[in-house]
Amino acid sequence: MLAPDLRRFVVAKIHSVPMLEALLLLRSRADGWTMRELAERLYLPEPRVDALVAELCREDLATHADGVARYAPASGELARLVDELAGTYSRRVVAVTELIHSSVGRQARDFADAFVMRRDE
Repeated sequence: MLAPDLRRFVVAKIHSVPMLEALLLLRSRADGWTMRELAERLYLPEPRVDALVAELCREDLATHADGVARYAPASGELARLVDELAGTYSRRVVAVTELIHSSVGRQARDFADAFVMRRDE
């Protein structure tokens, strides 16, 4: 079982396994990664990597400037949770990926999306 605060973090901030993998790669190298390098390491097309990095930036976990993405958690608490997630993922990959894919995670995101104002069609 993952710690409750780690579960909340994953459900709220990590939208896919490729997003998690991109985050962990960014965390592994202080000087950052180009989109091409990330795409090669993740075996994904560059447009998909651009989207993943944009998600990480929106979640306050990374920055992207001059073609280079860098790990940049906005707070010490986010950094602590990412560190904990990295360790947990290395030991309990199935548990973490199941949480990312779980209906609980989708339901939490759906619930949060319910509060987004939309124009009636």
